[in-house]
Amino acid sequence: MKQEVAEQKENTIIINRIPAPTYRWLGMNEVQTESFGGVEAAADVEVPNGISAAESKFRTDGIATGMGEAFDELFAAAKEIKQRQFAVSRDSRVSEPLFLSYDLDGGASVLAPVFLTVGDGAACTVIVRVDAKDHAAARFASQVRARIGKQAKLTLIEVVTAPEKEVFCDIGVEAGEGGSFRLVQLFLSGWQIFSGCRCELVGGRSAMEADIAYQVSGNDQLDMNYIANHLGEKTTSRMNVSGVLRDRAKKLFRGTIDFKRGAKGAVGNEQEDVLLIDDNVVNQTIPLILCAEEDVEGNHGATIGRLAEDLLFYLRSRGMDTEEIYEMMARARIDAVADKIAGGQTREHIRKFLGEETDKE
Repeated sequence: MKQEVAEQKENTIIINRIPAPTYRWLGMNEVQTESFGGVEAAADVEVPNGISAAESKFRTDGIATGMGEAFDELFAAAKEIKQRQFAVSRDSRVSEPLFLSYDLDGGASVLAPVFLTVGDGAACTVIVRVDAKDHAAARFASQVRARIGKQAKLTLIEVVTAPEKEVFCDIGVEAGEGGSFRLVQLFLSGWQIFSGCRCELVGGRSAMEADIAYQVSGNDQLDMNYIANHLGEKTTSRMNVSGVLRDRAKKLFRGTIDFKRGAKGAVGNEQEDVLLIDDNVVNQTIPLILCAEEDVEGNHGATIGRLAEDLLFYLRSRGMDTEEIYEMMARARIDAVADKIAGGQTREHIRKFLGEETDKE
């Protein structure tokens, strides 16, 4: 049956398009959002020894991202925007993280393109933090591209705490033979958050791991598109997504494991756990496994809904009321991913933010 293509509205871009579209009436294939420009994002940057820093014109180096080419065009059109470039030399193991902190403080749209090169045998961690000083309208667009060499390791940590902001977090990674990409993301606050990640597992035995946690409340929305492309032999991918939806919040998660021809012995796993606090939330999920190779293993699963009655009964019998139980379980989902962050400063920031939100409630 022929696939229908959604009509694109004027002055919009299409991002987070799923690799194999479903039918138009589902309204989940991609998302349309307003096209925009912007100025260069100011950032507090801490560059540890072992990582070199430079600036250049925006470039992709042929690495695709989760949001797609239309998002690239926003950066390419902003001629004055500089792309921050960081490189880790061959066999260099950098113990301290590269830290980039963006603090939104007004109504301007800001763009923040970053390109990372991790040499053969090297290892590093990058922390990207997006915060907000006030509640003025603002749009923040981040794009991180990375090329990971043979037997190299990159850990990317992104934390978003930006109430009433529109935030775009786009990622594109290419991993060489034995290369490893680990992604940890926490989306804790934002009016509209769009997140995309595409990882090309080009080299044999290359690997991707993603641990993502979110909480969405009020009328806020979260739109996600994650793609693991298995091209090399015996490549592995794992995506764990865990979140909490409250009030009238809306979330759409697209997760694709794509076994390309030649990816013999590849294994991909995808799991989502969504806790629905209120009845008016909207949860949408597309788990997708594509396969052009026979000798592969792909698995996906999802746990979506409210807490089981037997669990509620047990915890009530221990003196907890229903609201306390749900709050405890919601916080546990966030803490499980936050605990994977090695940086003490960032973990403290997360705890402080969550504590402030609890106090307000």
